[in-house]
Amino acid sequence: MNLEIRRKEIENRLTEIRGLVDNEADLIKLEAMETETTALQEERSMIDKKMSIATKTEIKPIIIDNRTQIDKEKLELRGQQLREKRVIQVSSEEILLPEHTASGLAPVPFAQVSSLVDRVNVINLNGGETYKKSFVKANGIAGTTLEGQPYTETEPAFGYLTITKVKITAYTEITEELEKLPSIPYQAEVLRNINISLKKKISEQILRGAGTSNTFTGIFSDAAVALADKTPLEIAAITDTSLDDIVFAYGGDEEVEGGAVLILNKNDLRAFAGLKTQEGRKVHTIDYVSKTIDGIPYIINSHCKAIADSNTAAGEYGIAYGALKNYEVPIFSSVEIGKSTDYKFKDGIISYKASVFTGGNVVGYNGFLRIKKKVTA
Repeated sequence: MNLEIRRKEIENRLTEIRGLVDNEADLIKLEAMETETTALQEERSMIDKKMSIATKTEIKPIIIDNRTQIDKEKLELRGQQLREKRVIQVSSEEILLPEHTASGLAPVPFAQVSSLVDRVNVINLNGGETYKKSFVKANGIAGTTLEGQPYTETEPAFGYLTITKVKITAYTEITEELEKLPSIPYQAEVLRNINISLKKKISEQILRGAGTSNTFTGIFSDAAVALADKTPLEIAAITDTSLDDIVFAYGGDEEVEGGAVLILNKNDLRAFAGLKTQEGRKVHTIDYVSKTIDGIPYIINSHCKAIADSNTAAGEYGIAYGALKNYEVPIFSSVEIGKSTDYKFKDGIISYKASVFTGGNVVGYNGFLRIKKKVTA
């Protein structure tokens, strides 16, 4: 092959390689081009020497092409950049993420205590022991009197009851580690739990207190003196007439009483909501926000036995209807909460105890209508 032609081919190839350096070639091809460039430069030098000898001309000094050095540096720089692009950058924070603890406790998202506790008539008798209450059972009626005859006696009838002191207590233990954890307020939650647990017991006693020693006299208790003269209403099931039967059975003969509240189990409320006419329309309009059935306020309490439930025994009290002012809860002492580290000092256990002296009884004569499940034949 003619040396001049070969030398021209080499120059064209080197020019082509320099052009590829500026494009997005991959790393492997660039490294191969670097090797090829070196070989072509050596071959060109040899051709120059042969051509010089063949023509017997003076050998000119070899001029180093700076562009070749620049091309090599570009290749190395470009190769380094491509290597960096192939590496996924992950910071040390993403690899070694420290364990994180949320700063708050998620509370129970549902109501833990019936609102009945906060709506009865609470009176402060701090330091007292017992509470005696009198109530009017009936007023007399005047009469017509002839001249010289005695006046008609109209003395009202009275009743009397006693509310005795009941001690309600709560006790909780936690480890000292829980109390000292700065990020989560376990201690505050323990104190909140104590208050809730006391209210839960009071809620139960308002309805189910037996009226014996160290118990409330509950609305469903046969020991409730103020309700002794009123026969409970018996129903076998929740029907489309049940609400009217309850409303008209409450109070006296002269008025349909307003301001009364229905106290019932959630399943009985569901039974009222499920009643439909023959045309498929709902019998009652229930407002779950304002908590009313056809405008009559209701309170859900789990200590009511659901009349609609098949496992509720006949004769069980399930619903109460009346004005909540007719039930009084005297508070004989404030809630006292004590903390101790002595009981289980060796184990690092912290103890909390709480107590409150209170009581409760129905104070309004026939102040509540009690509804029980009817005994069916």
